[in-house]
Amino acid sequence: MNLTRLFLPILVSVVFILESLFTNFIAVLPSLQEWILSPRFLLIILVFMVSYINLKQGMIYGIIFGMLYDIAFTDVLGVYMFGFPVICFIMTKFLKILQNNIIVVSFISLLAVALLEFYVYSINLTVHLTHMGMTDFLHIRFYPTMILNAIFIIIFAFPMQKRFQKLSIEYME
Repeated sequence: MNLTRLFLPILVSVVFILESLFTNFIAVLPSLQEWILSPRFLLIILVFMVSYINLKQGMIYGIIFGMLYDIAFTDVLGVYMFGFPVICFIMTKFLKILQNNIIVVSFISLLAVALLEFYVYSINLTVHLTHMGMTDFLHIRFYPTMILNAIFIIIFAFPMQKRFQKLSIEYME
């Protein structure tokens, strides 16, 4: 078996675990207590995956890891299992209109994070899992989350692009 075929499942699994570790160890530091930082690194990886490899791969990983996300982290099953693939699908429609370069994909990834945050917030508000008002949501959770994920994109966008472009050639063969 070609070892490059194992790269995606290993990458997505490691990022899934790192999100949890980040939340448990970094986001709870005393200097960060006033904000709710939600790393959405897995979603960013999925958006880069659908941008440079193909939609089918991103959708499959989105469903599988969305289900794992729901089981491990949420009280409402199906939120992420539905949200990840749908957001990936929507982002591919944007990418068909726009150029597929690293800057556009990076902004599309941030848009995906924003969509996911509002989607999860609206679900939680609907089923009464949160009583946070929109202003509090924006200042305490949304803006810090967007900054955190923008930093992740700035650091990892170029390496992800290069690796996924190589993988796309191998997946075509």
